[in-house]
This record gives sequence, C-alpha cells and structure tokens, in this order.
Amino acid sequence: MSVYLVTGAAGFIGANYVHHLLEWEPDAQVVAVDYIGFAGNLANLDSVIDRITFEKADIADLEVMEALYRQHRPDYVVNFAAESHNDRAILGPSSFMRSNALGAQVMAECSRLVPVRSHVHVSTIEVYGELAEGDKWFTEGSPLNAKTPYSAAKAAGDQMVRAYMQTYPEMNIRMTHCANNYGAFQLPEKLIPLAVTNVLRGKKVPVYGDGLQSRDWLHVADHCAAVHRVLHADLDPIPAAAATEPGLLPIFDISARWEVTNLDIARRVVTALDLNPDEWIEHIPDRPNHDRRYLINPDKIESQLGWAPTHDFASGIAETVAWYVEHRAWWEQIIADKGELGFDWSQVGTAATPR
Repeated sequence: MSVYLVTGAAGFIGANYVHHLLEWEPDAQVVAVDYIGFAGNLANLDSVIDRITFEKADIADLEVMEALYRQHRPDYVVNFAAESHNDRAILGPSSFMRSNALGAQVMAECSRLVPVRSHVHVSTIEVYGELAEGDKWFTEGSPLNAKTPYSAAKAAGDQMVRAYMQTYPEMNIRMTHCANNYGAFQLPEKLIPLAVTNVLRGKKVPVYGDGLQSRDWLHVADHCAAVHRVLHADLDPIPAAAATEPGLLPIFDISARWEVTNLDIARRVVTALDLNPDEWIEHIPDRPNHDRRYLINPDKIESQLGWAPTHDFASGIAETVAWYVEHRAWWEQIIADKGELGFDWSQVGTAATPR
C-alpha cells in the first residue's frame, strides 16, 4: 500500500487530485495536508474524509512538515499548495511569497531529509510571463519571466526546486506547469465559477478591460491525470547538459491546447445558462499589470510520457457550469463565509475592493 502526501489538498486542484487518486488506487493511504487559508475549503473533501488522514499544517513551517513526514513516511509527495489569485496577490504579496516560494523550498527539503520515491512540485504557466507577439507558445526551456506578485512568487519556488533537482539528483523531484484549470470545487473568485455564481444571483458577469486577454484552458481532471503520470514516470537521470538547457530537467508543461479569450469564456458560461451574453456581461476596469496572452506547448509530456487530455473543451465547460448550478449550497456557504469574491479596480492600484 503506497502512502501519498498531498499538500493543498483542500483547495481546487488538490481536492480533485485526492478524489481521482482514490479512484485510481482505492487502497492508497492518502495524507491530505492543508492549512485552510483563504482558498482552502475542507468541505471539498467531505465525500472522502473517512478514507484519508487530514492534517492541518502550513507547508512553510519546516519543523511541522518534517514531523509529518517522519510520522507518515510518504512514498509519494505532490505539492499543490499555493496562494493562487492574481488579484489578492496585488493587495497582499507577502502571504503569496511565503506559501509559493518558502513553502516550495520546505517541501523539497522535507523530501530530502525524509526520502520519498518521487516528489512533484506543481507550478503554473504564469511563471513564464507574457507571451511576446508573434510567439506560438512557451516550452520547458523558456526563461522564467514572471511579472505579477503571484507568478513571481511561484517562479521563486520553481527556481528553488530546480536547484534541488540539480544539487540533489538522487531526490527524484519533478515539476509541472499547467494551463488555466477549470472544473468542480474552484473558488468562485476565478472567472468561470465567478461568472456562474453571479448570474445565478441575478448579477452580471464582470470582464476585465476589453476581455481579449487570451488564456490556455485545461480541465482539472486532465491536469490531475498528467500530474499522476509525472509522479510515477520512470525518468532517466538528469543529464549534465541540463545545467544550461533547462528543458532537459524533469519539468513537464501541461496543456490541452485550448486558447480562448476571457470574453469568450464569459459568453460560453452565460450561454450555458440559457441567457443572452449581451445582456449579462459587463466590462469593468482592468486590473494592474494584467498579462495579455500566454500558452504552453505540451509536446514533451505527450511524447515522453504518453499523456493526452480526454476532455472536450465545449462539453467540459457545459459540465462545469452544470456542477455549480447543482452545488449551489457549496458556493453559497463560501460566499457567506468570505464575502463577495470579485474585485473592483475602478480605483487605481491597491485601493481595489471586492464587488
């Protein structure tokens, strides 16, 4: 029986991974770790809580995390834990740096001190920054060029994990970058669940600026399957050439090649709710330093590990919208606990307030 330690397990992607993991390996022992910060929601694990061991802990606390490692002796570690919303990062960057940078280092250090079979650090497309006009996509060899507090904190964590890969090659540590995820359990501060929950409460869907910011979209179930594939892949040792060619490191970019504008996403959501997008979408002031476009190329994970997405984008969006319609009590409780989750940037800079 394998022991999995999954951090950020009460968040959007982490909770989905725990659910899928228990389907793929019903006998697995799952240690779900989360400190239940702003985006953590223990209710995401309600249906499996009797099949896991839940530990409330901060991944940036080395003493606490090392003790958990020594107690549970994990075979596999997947670090999903992160503060992940650009808007909140603009208002309060420090907590993002703690979780995304220091937390990544602490997790890597724990896997060094208490060795595991493999360790996956889950990162984001946004560490690459904004795609230059005329460029098709980023790859695993692209330079890190983060431009927002959130993505810069993630990039700092990435740099530390890359250093561990090359300094301690015996650790078997891997990394993934993912496109924008969508699916069940996503906090309704992100575009798709925010749009659905607004419309269901009679409010319009807010779209930043002209809405033509272009994003790369990936169903969360496809992402979880890709992470699991990376975790268990039999990889060759890191070659010496990786010192100057980062694309040779055990890093895999995960994308379904669905590039869609924010405005189109909003229109798809409203249409899925059988309403007229022209009547239910409003353009609001853009947030500061908003990336215009980014896209990643999944050729490496497809060719080397045989992964491919299985969810069609149009049906995936429709099913996601239906999930939020059917789980109204879930998101109503979140809004009751946290307040409105959209942001109003009509006042410049850090004066933005939830709308």
